[in-house]
Amino acid sequence: MDPAASVNSRRINADASVSSREIPGWVADTAGVTLRIKARVTISSSDHVTTECAHFTIPQPYCHISHRPTWEEQTEQMFFHVAVNHVSPADLDLLAQAFRRYTYTVFDRFPITELVSTEFFSIIEIPVTPSPSTGRLRYLIPREANEYFFGGDQDINFVQFNKGPRPASTAAVVGLQMVTTTAEDTSCSICLDDFEVMTQALAMPCGHSFHEVCLKEWLRRRNSCPLCRFSLPTAE
Repeated sequence: MDPAASVNSRRINADASVSSREIPGWVADTAGVTLRIKARVTISSSDHVTTECAHFTIPQPYCHISHRPTWEEQTEQMFFHVAVNHVSPADLDLLAQAFRRYTYTVFDRFPITELVSTEFFSIIEIPVTPSPSTGRLRYLIPREANEYFFGGDQDINFVQFNKGPRPASTAAVVGLQMVTTTAEDTSCSICLDDFEVMTQALAMPCGHSFHEVCLKEWLRRRNSCPLCRFSLPTAE
């Protein structure tokens, strides 16, 4: 499975010098599920860059990568969309953390005024026989990537324990109400599929509506609304 994101932030003048660089990638795994990540950036050496926008944007359904709370929500939705039927919510959360960590590390390497575009490529390798969730994320950063990002001269292998969001309580989820969608409710922001006209959807107390199955699965791993971060009570 291949969740990928492209970030286009600049339009370059015709006389600007533009070059593309392949960025060394790294690997993360949890419960036997492996995430491989790499990137490619296009930069300009010219001081005369025509700015299209003052921040990094990713075409919908992605959002502002430079705003970390929003980027967290968008990457959670991306991984949920491509792998929720194959990977447990807890493990998906860990893999999304690894993806974000890599994106932040790449962006820290380049001045914003030099970046033309950035592409991230990631592949999720899922075993035939799933393993129980461990709450641990192992990073495997090869020597090339360690040298490029951190100035090291050897492979890095370390474990991160999950301290991510908590699921919503069962009582809070049971208390949610079904509503009938209107013309203003165009699509479910979790799975990105369009709502049918006058169909039933499950609503958060903040008023945002989603497919019932999508929202219940989302609330199994985090207690906040996918759109506005309104929080339900957490599980004990």
